[in-house]
Amino acid sequence: MSGIGIVERALRDDYDKLTVSQRRLAEYIFQNPYEVALMSNSQIASHLNVSEATVVRFAQALGFTGYTDLRESLKERLIKEVKSSERVAAMVHEERDQAGTLHEIVSQNIFHLNRLLENVSEEALIEATECLNGANQIFVYGEGAPGSLTHHIDFWLSRLGYRVKATQQTGRRFYDRIFDIKKGDAALVLAFRSANTEACALLEIMKERQGRSVLITDLINSKMHNLATYVLMVQRGRMDAFRSLGPLAALIDAIILGLMRLKGDEAVDKLKDLDSIRHRYGVLFDK
Repeated sequence: MSGIGIVERALRDDYDKLTVSQRRLAEYIFQNPYEVALMSNSQIASHLNVSEATVVRFAQALGFTGYTDLRESLKERLIKEVKSSERVAAMVHEERDQAGTLHEIVSQNIFHLNRLLENVSEEALIEATECLNGANQIFVYGEGAPGSLTHHIDFWLSRLGYRVKATQQTGRRFYDRIFDIKKGDAALVLAFRSANTEACALLEIMKERQGRSVLITDLINSKMHNLATYVLMVQRGRMDAFRSLGPLAALIDAIILGLMRLKGDEAVDKLKDLDSIRHRYGVLFDK
């Protein structure tokens, strides 16, 4: 098994056994395997504010002889699996110097879109899509930058005839949007970087009231995972840097397309009905 596979297994199966420092190390390595492949022991220790001894002991706990052995395993995968355009995505400083911002963003998106194909199988996507399609009402929640895509989800799902309640709100107003969850409803939750209170509350209440849920996250293990019916993993890059919405938007568009295909002629009829109303009031085409 590759180094990243061993780290993933530790996060998935042994999360409760890891110390706080070990969790930080494991999560950072999992999110940024190719950056770590280029970092020394002292660099990763300094970056995460842990001791070099902690880094070495963590690598040994995973079955490696030391950090160098773990890093070599990551390098092998880097050389074997990553194309030159994707390799550039791991070398952020070189990209800025050599190719410019657009090249940097495109390269990072190519890299993480390929990881999306690794993390989300077609079967998992179909199951999540069918979960939403069978719901009486779909509650959509996201906060921060990913939360901006709740508008995109609401726009398309409403057009297809789904009953949608989308929100980015937090605190008291958030609960105004979700208090009427009923059996047969579903939730689509976008939660990145941490298991925030609102995401956990929506998943928990949905489960209690015999609804179902789809969690989209970059976390491999959290208290949200046991609350969700389905979990789809989307990695978007370094936790301490700007992270593109490209991979997340791609997954959401795949869900929307899947729902559109499940609706079939019904979806076509809904869109035709929309066009007929626009035509009736003279706004079918923008002036």
